[in-house]
Amino acid sequence: MAGASGQQTAVPLQRMMGMTGAAPTGGIVPANVPKPASSPNQFGGGDINTASARSIAGAMAGTGQAMGYNPQQVQAGQLATTNLAQYQNPYTQQVIDAQAQDVLRNAQLGLNQLGTQAQRAGAFGGSRHGIAMGEIGRGVAETLGQQSAGLRQAGFQQAQQMAQQDIASRMQANLANQQAGLSGAQFRLGAANQLGQLGNLGFGIGQTINQNLMQQGAQQQAMQQQLMDLAAQRYAGYTAAPSQSLGYVSTALGASTIPQSSQVTRQPGLYDYLTMASNVAPRMMQYSDIRLKTNVEKVGDWKGVNIYRWEWNAKAKEIGADKFAEIGVIAQEVRESHPQAVTTDKNGYLVVNYDKIK
Repeated sequence: MAGASGQQTAVPLQRMMGMTGAAPTGGIVPANVPKPASSPNQFGGGDINTASARSIAGAMAGTGQAMGYNPQQVQAGQLATTNLAQYQNPYTQQVIDAQAQDVLRNAQLGLNQLGTQAQRAGAFGGSRHGIAMGEIGRGVAETLGQQSAGLRQAGFQQAQQMAQQDIASRMQANLANQQAGLSGAQFRLGAANQLGQLGNLGFGIGQTINQNLMQQGAQQQAMQQQLMDLAAQRYAGYTAAPSQSLGYVSTALGASTIPQSSQVTRQPGLYDYLTMASNVAPRMMQYSDIRLKTNVEKVGDWKGVNIYRWEWNAKAKEIGADKFAEIGVIAQEVRESHPQAVTTDKNGYLVVNYDKIK
């Protein structure tokens, strides 16, 4: 396209139109559009829809596992069913025997002393001596029984206390394990919920990507269709350019009349000039840089834009601008009021798209 950016590459007209043979210079310049991905939502080898489906499946499995959790059963231990033998002091009997030996030894000393006193008094073997020995024996037996019972009772109470401490410790440990299991189940349920939300988010992103790619594809198709249409128009313009340019230029200069019929003629006015300026290359960019013109003369205005008549200078003829009409707008003025209609060509000169002057 005449006046397209110099950074783009011209596409040969015959290749765009599917024709063979030589084509005029200055082909249509297509817009550089990205190549669509082979799969609508596949980037870097990863499929977001598949990943989302796996996330939701994992969330369902985790939720099912958390819902099937059975808390650990905790039951308090009982002292009555506890074997206290394992808590008894294994040295209790040895202590009792040692104390009994001490008591018996002291008792024997007392008996010996009692016999000595009775012998001195001449009463050894008498009734008083026998009564005294009996009392000593009874006291020894009572002392041995009391000491043995006290030691055994103390050992039993100590064993009960140790068993109760063990029962309480096991109860606390079981309760802690139960709470840990419940916390783990709740954590897995929360993680499954988050995984499901990520899966839903992934599906939403995938749908958005699909929609965006569909829109992009439609836009690319429309742009390609426009390029094909412009190529066809450009080719038709090239084939008819010599005769059309000669007729429009001579008409614009007032050298001849425009035949309306075989008998009616009329002199063109300002509207005709504008029509000729916009139809020389329909829907195409036209050179209109003031630096390419000479003998510029204002002939009217249109939609708030001044209309001029001029002659192309040597530079314009060198770059091929002289194939366009010598009537129209000046690009520098249009750029101030309609910047969307003015671009710069590869040679650095301003060109105007008359269709965008609204």
